[in-house]
Amino acid sequence: MSVFAADLPLDAAGRWCRVSVRMPGEACWWAKLEATDEARGQVVREAFFGPRARRGAARRSLLVHIPGAARALSLIVFSAGPAQPALFLTPLSRWRAACLLLLQGFPKLPGALRGDRRGMAGRVRAVLGQAPARAGQAPPYSVWIDLFDAWGEPERAALAALPAACTSFEVALVAGGSAADVTASRTTLPAGWPVRIIETVADWQLLRADWVVVLAVGEVMAPHAHACFAQAVTRNPGARGLCADYDLIDGAGRRMHPCLLPPPDTWLLRAGVFPRGAAVFHRLAHAAHWPSLPIDADRARLALACAGPPETLHRLPLILTHCPDRVVTADWMQRPSSTRPAAAPMVSVIIPSACRSRHVLQCLRRLLQKTAYPAFEILLVVARVDPADRAQAATLRAARRLPHVRVIELSLPVFNFSAVNNAAAGFADGELLLLLNDDVVPVSGDWLWRMVAHVCPGDGPCADIVGARLLYGNGMVQHGGVIMGLANLCEHAFRLAGRGEPGPLGLALLDRRVSAVTAACMLVRRRLFASLGGLDEAFGIALNDVDFCLRAGAAGACIVLAAGVELYHFESLSLGRHYQGTRSALEALEVRRLRGRWAGVIAADPFYHPLASLQPGQEFQPGFPPRQTPLSWIRQDTPALR
Repeated sequence: MSVFAADLPLDAAGRWCRVSVRMPGEACWWAKLEATDEARGQVVREAFFGPRARRGAARRSLLVHIPGAARALSLIVFSAGPAQPALFLTPLSRWRAACLLLLQGFPKLPGALRGDRRGMAGRVRAVLGQAPARAGQAPPYSVWIDLFDAWGEPERAALAALPAACTSFEVALVAGGSAADVTASRTTLPAGWPVRIIETVADWQLLRADWVVVLAVGEVMAPHAHACFAQAVTRNPGARGLCADYDLIDGAGRRMHPCLLPPPDTWLLRAGVFPRGAAVFHRLAHAAHWPSLPIDADRARLALACAGPPETLHRLPLILTHCPDRVVTADWMQRPSSTRPAAAPMVSVIIPSACRSRHVLQCLRRLLQKTAYPAFEILLVVARVDPADRAQAATLRAARRLPHVRVIELSLPVFNFSAVNNAAAGFADGELLLLLNDDVVPVSGDWLWRMVAHVCPGDGPCADIVGARLLYGNGMVQHGGVIMGLANLCEHAFRLAGRGEPGPLGLALLDRRVSAVTAACMLVRRRLFASLGGLDEAFGIALNDVDFCLRAGAAGACIVLAAGVELYHFESLSLGRHYQGTRSALEALEVRRLRGRWAGVIAADPFYHPLASLQPGQEFQPGFPPRQTPLSWIRQDTPALR
């Protein structure tokens, strides 16, 4: 890997440019371009270049927006041989850049233009914003394997030099494949490891080793997998189960479709996500729980029944097994229905609004029509009332006539989203607070029941903060939880995905723990909100919800994305884009404040994967380069990421 820096022409900053990379020679190469915004202190643009042919001199061009505060570009080159790239940059006129953006964004643009006209501008901006990144996609998985999943002599020597616990392993091959599949699995196992074919429930009781590795017939282990399992047992003495990432192999043995698992949590265990690759369980701890067939349900039920608290099931963020694609079924994913709580605690819905637009009343009426929950109040909070504004006065009069609605008038000199919500919380009667934007409407009537069920469950796990899956007016996903580090700071997961698209491992449709959710729809315990001092008013426009969730998580709170709860978010109908107009100067300040306070979480989201991409639209796909390599995992002194 080589890093090259290039100065920018004076007329390039703040403009769209055509950037070309030419790599002479015969070596196979890929390159990643990064543009850093000095004011925000982060990489804000990145794109990938690769040869049109696998070998030979090549020149590739991409459309890249250069931030106004950028002074240089960085080019990271991955090449099998010496790299001497040539970088060419040509500023474009607005008209030409707009045409090229429309051309690159065309595959998703028709979908953004369909559906409800409210919020259409936001959808189009999101599509065009992702267009250059989609044009400069990361290289194929085969290249990623060669560059980043290589276990050469340095890695194997370092792994062999580490102390390992004196423990024994045995392999349980769950029946269901052919004799050739059994042979394929056996040939990849370490010498001396006993193998037992599990054909009946009684076969589970015949296992004798300390740890049992459960594999599908035909699933093969990587050569270094056994040493990684032994090292994980040594590092995590309290573990009662281990799971690792895996990928699929076709009939010719070619690796494809990597499956990068998020950290285990109770919600994903119940959905059957864990484990899908190799499952390693402590025999004595789980002897009473060995399940019956079939295989895929086997490992999911085994993990749920045996692991106990999710903390006892540890994830190895390494691809350690390869499973034939014919073994993995397509109908494994389960979406557990949340049990309706026995009680219905009062929920105070806090809606900040300027009340100057017709859509506010439309959304309020739709909210009342689509909420079957029996105990709620709506606090419509106006930061500043203008007596001369007739539209605002008419909206407030109509809002006061609606049931469940209380209008709270404040006198803030400047709009501050955090201050408005904090002040409204003092007027709330509910033990649960729901922060809601005035451009959000529910899809189904049971939405609030389902959110409350995560906070006050009749059975199952309990959350402290719950977010919902938000959709654009045309059904495309706007918010699926927040991933720290995505887009080099934080970003909504699965933005612009189709409503029914499951995403990798079905994660786009599954309830799961996350680092943060958006305050466009956030349910939080009032006691927790008060104990944290509410939203930080230093974040007056945006990022206040992310900061709040991270402070709550640091205090031990559990934050959950309820993917089964869907609402439409028409996005920025009242106040426009977060940092436009007079608020534009606040963006760099708030970004720097968040980065300074939460640099560690931005660098390594505990609910994401260190091998996964931080490029929007590539969630849970291999990162290029990943933040962790085999050698860095081997040499780390702390326990493996959970």
